Amino acid sequence: MMLDFSVIIPTYNNRSALSRTLPALLAQQFPRRRYEIIVLDDGSTDGTREFVDSLSAPTTVRYRWQPNRGRAAARNAGARLAAGRILLFLDSDILVGGDLIARHARYYEQQPGPVGVQGRTVIHPDSRRTLLMRTKDLAPDLTRRSRSDLSPYQLVTRNLSIRAEDLWAAGGFDETFVGYGWEDIDLGLRLRARGVKFFYDPAIVGYDCDARTLDQARAKARQAGESAFYFWRKHGSPLGMGLFLEIHPVLLPMKWLIYRAGPYGRLARRILRWAERTESLWVASECYAYLFWEAYYAGVFPARGADAPDAGPVTARASRTGASSVGPSPQAPLPEAANVEP
Repeated sequence: MMLDFSVIIPTYNNRSALSRTLPALLAQQFPRRRYEIIVLDDGSTDGTREFVDSLSAPTTVRYRWQPNRGRAAARNAGARLAAGRILLFLDSDILVGGDLIARHARYYEQQPGPVGVQGRTVIHPDSRRTLLMRTKDLAPDLTRRSRSDLSPYQLVTRNLSIRAEDLWAAGGFDETFVGYGWEDIDLGLRLRARGVKFFYDPAIVGYDCDARTLDQARAKARQAGESAFYFWRKHGSPLGMGLFLEIHPVLLPMKWLIYRAGPYGRLARRILRWAERTESLWVASECYAYLFWEAYYAGVFPARGADAPDAGPVTARASRTGASSVGPSPQAPLPEAANVEP
């Protein structure tokens, strides 16, 4: 009998998070014979295999290790192993409730055509133990999301389900995206072009358990910058996308002055030291936002003359930690930032 769902979790050296998130997936209120869990290990060396093998699982858990190839390649590899007709993509640090699969399943029972379902991601309270993470709920999330026709620009593959046949009809994830950023929106645009309609359900909640550091967040922002020009050029360099990514040539002289050539970075770091010492959240939030953008453009400018994002091993491996956001500003186009809600 064909399974209904394959839950695909790519991971890289994130055993501690999996020890918390996998048991929640094994306790679903969905019939255990109708779903499987696939852990696609993208080159871990932290004992992830041993942990997965030690699980006493009431449902099928399949583990596959591959040399480190990045986010897109890991998701494709997991999808190729899947026996389910519906693929549910999660990150390894996303903690879910017992009704997650059942809530996704309702849409496929009610919608016979090509559809996808995007759930909501919120920061887990346990992740707010650093000043950086505590700044994430200062401003309200004003992003408008259509529940019945979600924009592909708002898709993130840490709580997203689609039919397997639709994924492969669109060509799967583009494995040229080795580092962090844009591979999910790229897939969403191709799926939309093939008639796939996305639903957004804020009641399908995943809790982001990654208490990332400033250095980790900046590394991801830089990778997003490295990938941005490839993403834009791949889709024909349209004006709107260039403005969305904030890499259109008309913007770059100003961005260079603000983020690459001026004294603003030194000033932001000096103010941030004071804000962290005094725990001034609003001031720290603005400084963090500047530093994320600074890192983004540190990736953008060197990548302008490249045809593809950096495929080096540091970029690939840094991207597999499973972190879900790169900055506190919901207005930022940095990938996934707009779908992490306080």
